[in-house]
Amino acid sequence: MDSNEQNKVIAFDTLFSTNHISMLKVMLPYMENQTQKSMAVYIKFLELNYTIDFYKKHPHPICGCMEKEGSPDLPKLCAELLPYCTEEEKKQLEQLRGVFQSMEMYREMSKTMDMMKDIMPDMSSFFQSSNDASDPGGDAANAFSSASGTGGGPDIINMLMNMLTPEQKEMFHLFGGNNHE
Repeated sequence: MDSNEQNKVIAFDTLFSTNHISMLKVMLPYMENQTQKSMAVYIKFLELNYTIDFYKKHPHPICGCMEKEGSPDLPKLCAELLPYCTEEEKKQLEQLRGVFQSMEMYREMSKTMDMMKDIMPDMSSFFQSSNDASDPGGDAANAFSSASGTGGGPDIINMLMNMLTPEQKEMFHLFGGNNHE
């Protein structure tokens, strides 16, 4: 967990606590086992009570410790949640983050393909052939290879396609990677 993530948690805990509650937390390890259990519940009760009172007195939005993020950066959010997850939850978040990254990679690849189409108009025959019914598999690398007489363009496309993992290629095709018309 990086310091920014830790600072968010500390800022929240600090805002909804008092010095006296913090003093009780410091004394907690010195108490007997049964007293610790009761004191832990009492500390949480005090924090809840303080939080309720705080919002009654301050109904406006809190700006100091909890900055409202602009648009959510979902891969970043997944990364920030990871330290607090179980192993199963971590696997699920990693998969979700992979999907977000694949979608972003698709957007970038799509932009690159569009730019290349604008730069090298003679490659438009490739885009038509990749959408052709004779290419049901939709393998863009094969389609580019078959259009090898287009002035060196296919080498760039093959290079870009070879940079992708099989999962990323699959995601590229899933999101319409061959439909650039």
